Amino acid sequence: MQRNWRTEYFKNLIKDKTRTKRWRKVLLCLSCVVVFWTVYALILPAITLESKKCNIEEHTHSAECYSESQELICGKEEHVHTAECTSISNNDSSNSGEDAGTVPDTSGNDANGNEEGKNTPEESVIPEESVVPAEPETSSGTGTTETPGETGEYVLNDHTEQITSVTFTYKKDGKEVEVDKGQTIDTPDDLSMNIKVVFTSIPVATLKDHNGKFVYNLPKEFQIKETTTKNMTQGSDVIGTITVDTNGKVVVAYNDEYLKKLGASSTISGNFFASAELKLNSVTEENGQTTVKTPNGDIKINLGMDYNEHYGTVAVTKQCSKGDKSGDYIKYTVTVTAGEDGIKNLYVVDQFTENKNLVNYVGIETTEQTLKSKEEQQNPYETITNSEGSPAAGKIYLTNEADATTGQKIPELITGTTTVTEPGSFVWKIAEMKAGEIRTLTYFVKLKDDSGIIKIENNQNIKNKAQLYTKGANDKIYTKGGSEKSFQPQIDYTMQKDAATPTKDAEGNYIIDYTLRFSLNKASNYPLKNFVFWDYLNYSGYSTDSNMHPYISYIPESFQVINSQNEKITENMDIYWAKGEDKDYKKEWDFKTDGNPVRFKIMGKEGKPVNINPGETYSVTYQLKVQPEVYAAMKANSVEIKNKYLASCSNACKSDGYIGNTERTVTLNDYQWVQKTKENEPTGENVVISIPPDQEKYEYTGTGISKMTQDSSGTIDSVTVPAGSWKYTVNVNKTLGQWDLTDTTMTDTLSPEYMQYVGYVKITAYEEGKEEPVGTKWLDIDGKSSFALKPFQIGWTDKSYWYKFEYYAKPKDLSTITKENVTNTFKLDKARRKGQEFTFGDAVKSSQTVTLIGGYNLTAHKKAWYYEKPEENATTWLNGQLYWIIEVKGSVIKEGTQIKDAIYGDSNVTDSFMHPDGTSIAGIYKGNLGKIENSYKNFTEFESNYQNGNVQDIAQEFTLTYNTTKPGWNENQCNDMFIKAKQDIELGENQNLYIIVRTEPMRLPDTYRVPRTYRNRVFIIDSGKTENEQREMGSAEQKLYYGGDILKELGQTFKYDSTDGTVEVIEPGKDEGNTSRICKNLLTSGVYAAWAFKVNYTGELQGTYRVLEEIPDGMELAYIRIKWPGNEAQGIASKEITGLDGEWERKSNSTTTDRGEKNQETIYYVNKNGKQALIELGEFTAGKIVDDYSVDVQVVCRVTDKNVLLGGEQKTFTNKVTLQNADGTKNISTATANATLSDNNLTKKNNLTDESNYTMSAPSTSQRLTYTITANARGQQLLTGDGEKLTIVDKLGDNLSLVGDSFHARNLKNNTIVPINPKYNLETKIIEIEIPDKTPVEITYSATIDVAPDTGKKVNVTNEVYWKSYSAGGGAINTINNYSYTLNAGGSTESTTHPPLTINKIDQDDMSNKLQGVRFSIYECALLGDEIQRKSDSEVTGGTTNEAGVYTVEATKLNYNTIYEVKEMETVAGYILDEASHYIMCVKKEDSRDYSEVVKQYIAYCEKKNKPNQYKVAYDLQSFNLDVYNAQQGIIVKKDFINDAAGNSHNPVSGTYRFGLYNNADGTSNPLEIVTIEYNPGDKGVKTAKFKNQELNTTYYVFELDDKNQPIKASQGATINKQQYIVTYSNNAAKCGDTVTVTNQSHTKMLPTTGSCGTLLYRLAGIILMLLASLRMLLRYTKK
Repeated sequence: MQRNWRTEYFKNLIKDKTRTKRWRKVLLCLSCVVVFWTVYALILPAITLESKKCNIEEHTHSAECYSESQELICGKEEHVHTAECTSISNNDSSNSGEDAGTVPDTSGNDANGNEEGKNTPEESVIPEESVVPAEPETSSGTGTTETPGETGEYVLNDHTEQITSVTFTYKKDGKEVEVDKGQTIDTPDDLSMNIKVVFTSIPVATLKDHNGKFVYNLPKEFQIKETTTKNMTQGSDVIGTITVDTNGKVVVAYNDEYLKKLGASSTISGNFFASAELKLNSVTEENGQTTVKTPNGDIKINLGMDYNEHYGTVAVTKQCSKGDKSGDYIKYTVTVTAGEDGIKNLYVVDQFTENKNLVNYVGIETTEQTLKSKEEQQNPYETITNSEGSPAAGKIYLTNEADATTGQKIPELITGTTTVTEPGSFVWKIAEMKAGEIRTLTYFVKLKDDSGIIKIENNQNIKNKAQLYTKGANDKIYTKGGSEKSFQPQIDYTMQKDAATPTKDAEGNYIIDYTLRFSLNKASNYPLKNFVFWDYLNYSGYSTDSNMHPYISYIPESFQVINSQNEKITENMDIYWAKGEDKDYKKEWDFKTDGNPVRFKIMGKEGKPVNINPGETYSVTYQLKVQPEVYAAMKANSVEIKNKYLASCSNACKSDGYIGNTERTVTLNDYQWVQKTKENEPTGENVVISIPPDQEKYEYTGTGISKMTQDSSGTIDSVTVPAGSWKYTVNVNKTLGQWDLTDTTMTDTLSPEYMQYVGYVKITAYEEGKEEPVGTKWLDIDGKSSFALKPFQIGWTDKSYWYKFEYYAKPKDLSTITKENVTNTFKLDKARRKGQEFTFGDAVKSSQTVTLIGGYNLTAHKKAWYYEKPEENATTWLNGQLYWIIEVKGSVIKEGTQIKDAIYGDSNVTDSFMHPDGTSIAGIYKGNLGKIENSYKNFTEFESNYQNGNVQDIAQEFTLTYNTTKPGWNENQCNDMFIKAKQDIELGENQNLYIIVRTEPMRLPDTYRVPRTYRNRVFIIDSGKTENEQREMGSAEQKLYYGGDILKELGQTFKYDSTDGTVEVIEPGKDEGNTSRICKNLLTSGVYAAWAFKVNYTGELQGTYRVLEEIPDGMELAYIRIKWPGNEAQGIASKEITGLDGEWERKSNSTTTDRGEKNQETIYYVNKNGKQALIELGEFTAGKIVDDYSVDVQVVCRVTDKNVLLGGEQKTFTNKVTLQNADGTKNISTATANATLSDNNLTKKNNLTDESNYTMSAPSTSQRLTYTITANARGQQLLTGDGEKLTIVDKLGDNLSLVGDSFHARNLKNNTIVPINPKYNLETKIIEIEIPDKTPVEITYSATIDVAPDTGKKVNVTNEVYWKSYSAGGGAINTINNYSYTLNAGGSTESTTHPPLTINKIDQDDMSNKLQGVRFSIYECALLGDEIQRKSDSEVTGGTTNEAGVYTVEATKLNYNTIYEVKEMETVAGYILDEASHYIMCVKKEDSRDYSEVVKQYIAYCEKKNKPNQYKVAYDLQSFNLDVYNAQQGIIVKKDFINDAAGNSHNPVSGTYRFGLYNNADGTSNPLEIVTIEYNPGDKGVKTAKFKNQELNTTYYVFELDDKNQPIKASQGATINKQQYIVTYSNNAAKCGDTVTVTNQSHTKMLPTTGSCGTLLYRLAGIILMLLASLRMLLRYTKK
């Protein structure tokens, strides 16, 4: 079936053959018709142009027609063909099929822009669009709504043929929308719009006749609120201004220079825009629409039926006040003012936004009410002003706040049982307001009285906001702004608590009168409600001791409350009481059963609260009773009654619940239990104390205290007190007669080992208030050290007397005392009042202390001796030894006496410690040794010389014990050593005890000039005494210095610029950045470290010394000078040194010291290796005063390390100095100091900003950036090797393209040109520029940014510069973030029809070379799919580069928006032909609005290719150029390696390999050029370098250079990178275009030649065998 169907199908086709032939004939005829009409249409413009009358050459002056001095040099006259020049008049033009008023394009192209061959060479500059008549006819402007211009103005509105388009841009839903004629603007976001006018073909001559200006009147429906002026640009040049004034007039004004450059016969085209606002009154009320007429057609604007609600304006202000500070009400006003068009359906929503809990609205109901026009109490009312007629009053209702979760803005009326959540919000409704009408709503809110609602310390703001809305069609809500106001409750008060001087009642109780006062000052703005006074005796943190509470009570009947009018209002108050920790207060309080309360509060009775208004004062007075028992309860002579007063109210508080508090302390101190005094001095002679016979005497017996009878006492009537005795007086029970002590034990105690009583104690009793004593009694206490008695024991039993005790005590044996403090104490054990007894324990007592000085006078003195450094390879005393001397003086050292040596502990002192193995005692000697520390340098010298008959070593007579109490110390580190006498040691006349002690420093000094202090103390613990009773005898200290003989310090680091003599301090150092301490006349430009070494800092050196300086690697010595001599060292000088070998070179200078001493000569010697310097100084004096006998010597070194100078590396340089003896044969001490330095000798900036990392906030006006590189700004020497070159590497970012002919370089010092030869690698976008050393160079060049203008697209532009072969850290990175640019800033103008293309031919190996004679062909292309193809194999044009290496294409040859292929056809000899095709298009927006689709496709194609040098888009005429690069053939050096004996391994060896190019075969004289090849670790493959700029057909010679920069001959061994190689060349004689392979073979991996045949025989035998096998196979094949 399938086969039959197909057969049938082909039969049908055959049957239709006849019909097919007929169709072919028809199509052929139609095709002929199409061809005819197409050809006819295309030739019409040519026919028109051929009908010229004038025979005058058409010419417009361009920039090429003028010299640099602006003189006309072309020799031609300007002429533009007009209608009069042709045979076809303007009236006939309509018959040609063209639109009326349109002048044909004279560019030489047909209607489709295709070249017809009619363009002439004279048409090099053609104005935009076409040439208009010299005197254009004016258009009537029919159909426009713009206002006419002033007389003499050129009004563009009247020339509609010159207006291409008028477009409006507005915002819809936040996005910009553009509309043109015939379109509708529908409900924009607001009334502001951007009006853009595109104009064309305005004659320059016409503009000149109108002062270079034309005007355009905006449609009458728009208004301008403010006159603005903006620049008008062409490319990056400002060519005029555009001004829009408040009358709606746009004035476009061109600069005279710009118009002059164009010529009078040219025309201009362009665009401008203005921001305007639609007038709302231009809208038709019935439909909410208006129509704007423009020269190109109408644009309808639809604002909607609710346009007034949507776009109408209304202003709102809000105020608040509180006139009555005593009141609770806050007054608010909301004022709304309608705009120029009035407003409808206005809603004002008012609500509190902060601290709403403090207030409530007043007088506003939940049902809608019409507002009244006058004030009635606190009800809301509305006032209306500036209104015509009788407008309807607004309405108001209270409701809940809008539900934000649902997007509700205007809350509705509440219904049903719904209640308002306080405070809620209210809505004020206004149906309509006329233009300018003002309405003010006045309403009130009330401050709440809730407890503590206002937090005083929070500074609460009550914020209230009125938000305006309008309601349009379909209940759509429009927001119209709002106003917010804050009210801050203010409270300013004063609280006082006063206490009067206590009085006493009849029972001896204290009565204290208190006053509590509270003043609410006038600065407050609200009253305090329900005020409460609080008073505490037991407030936490401020309380009367609880032991006194039972004896302190409030007196209820004393309470009075006084108001602000000084009226007593106590009867209106209630007092509440509480005690202990009870939280509940009681009003009904029984003082007998409930006890004494410890706090109270006073408040108004129910219904009669105390409300305090601003300016009022309330006070409370009351009394407090304090019983004398408080003294006994506290066991003290003085007690404190602490009382705290607090205030509170219901509507305000602090965080603790109160408003504030204050406190008061009353001290009671007129009771005295016991007071003991003594005479200031002991008795100077014997004192006789008489005892009257009628006074009773008592004595201690076996049964206690007994009264003495005459028999027992004999006839004693007096007692003699020996001289040297102390008199004591004790007053007991001075308590105003309130206390009974008859049963109290009164005890007095002396120190029994030192003192005893003499004779009797006299006891006198007194009655309170009476001067005469009750009686006097005596108690025998002679020889005792304590006594005790109760008054009733000596007959006083029934009175509350106070007592006076008088007695004497004398020292026991002063010969055994050195100095003792002896304390005597009298105490009471209890007291009684009103039957209540209080026990005191050991609390109630009084003491006196006397100092006894006896004949036993053992003293000790501590002295510091010296420090001994640790021995080499020591295993103990690792930090050395501090030697101390203890000198003990006295007559005898008693057995058991201890001399304690202790380490002093203090924050400013470094610890040392003693060894517990006995080695901390160097020796103990008795005799007269004088001043050991001055007589002997060290202990070794002392041991060798002290021995004589008068000195004994008695160390065996003492025992040693140790103690460790320091935290963190181990058992071998002791801070106390006890030296205890085993027996009495007599010290005769002029005999002392000497103890030499050694301690080890815990830490040694490690910082110059900062000593460590070690302190050691000595104590004497007398025999029989404890350590707590030790006597301190003094201390001594030693200071150790780091670098005492020689120290090294960094004075400062700095940068010096010899071009201007400036010094930039890097690190201030010890010189504190004082640049006057630098000898600039001895410096060249560079980075420096100024060190100084100080000799003899501690003043212990004597004589002459040498100092050896070691210059750090990477630095060179600048100079050495004597910087500063000490006060006693100003005679020290540098000396000549004899006997040095020839490797040392003498240097000297004459400078001014830091002390201001001029002509200070410094002589020093520098080793020719540059790494050492030597100076001899003398004569030093060992004055042993820190810094007075020292000398500072400055050593200044310049950085030469290339990794620092060029690689940006930060490096620490260590300067070492060695102190030697006078002949340099012995090193005494060394010192070092570091200097950390870095440098940057490359900076980079761009023409937009000096910032290295800059973020753009507004678009640039140019696609081009100009970069400035500053290299070696100080002009210092950066290189050290001969033949080395400074090469700058500049790496362009991905979106940058180099402008090849833009390089300029100048010497910053003398502003002369610096010749440079930049080279550029197209693939890596790397520029290399060689510059001379020691020269400050500034290089500028330009680059374009590969991004389209006016698209909103932003890119980050990065450019990096650094030194070749060094880290990028030594360079700079310049970044511009968010770069974009615009070519239409405020408007634009173009004056050419054909863009002129410039082709620059550049030598990428040496961009200074100008390549003349390179031929290019240019082809027109099209983008077909994803490929660019030529439209024809015939070139559009072609040409060769001139002597400047530039080929400029004739302006009339090329068109906008066309792809052109630029192809290099022939190049210059010695260069490699560029075989790549370069594509470029100069783009232009159609009607100045947007690019065509063809252009957009090409732009996208170029962005995808991302090769701007090969696929380029020119967005303006300035960038319509191409840089085409050619590489020199040069002579190529290829590097190879052989690493093994067999020659199979060719792995590169890391290092830098240098090659020289010579003009002779022997490699003599200096090389013509040096190139380098660098291998880093891990690099693979072959690398090459190129010699450039050779003469053609000339033979040169290539040699590799060794480590000494000498050429290496072929097969010669050499040292390269400190390794041995055999170097071979493929052929080192070469011409331009040749390649030379240089092979380095490791010298150690070559097999030696032995002279034998080796493997040759084996190779020959193998070949013969192969031939025989082949022959046999051939014979067998032949047989077959």
